[in-house]
Amino acid sequence: MLLYETLSQPLIFLVVFGIGFGCGFVFDLRNYIHFLCNKNKIVGIVLDVISSIVCCLIFLLSVLNFNFGQVRFYLILSFILGLILQRFSLGYIIAKFFIWCYNLFKKVILKINYGKPKKKQEKTINN
Repeated sequence: MLLYETLSQPLIFLVVFGIGFGCGFVFDLRNYIHFLCNKNKIVGIVLDVISSIVCCLIFLLSVLNFNFGQVRFYLILSFILGLILQRFSLGYIIAKFFIWCYNLFKKVILKINYGKPKKKQEKTINN
């Protein structure tokens, strides 16, 4: 027999898992901005702090909203599992897509600036 307070716990687990999965996109955005800033160490540290604070606030607000402020181990576990699953599945695909788009954009800009690449002319040495 389940108590009334524990009836919704599996649903809350899934909701917090989904929120953790969604917070993985915050770290995808952090990685993309860090990549665009030429992987500067200071920018990386600042973005790490900001993204961690944002994810913690999202977690705490979701716990307040769905579980009435009761932080339990399974909620932390579900959030971290969702975050890790996103980073190793969809996050990897998104990173590859951003790198592909960046390389394509770089090639287009080089063609616009320098035109078609010309073949190097071979110099012949006459003796």
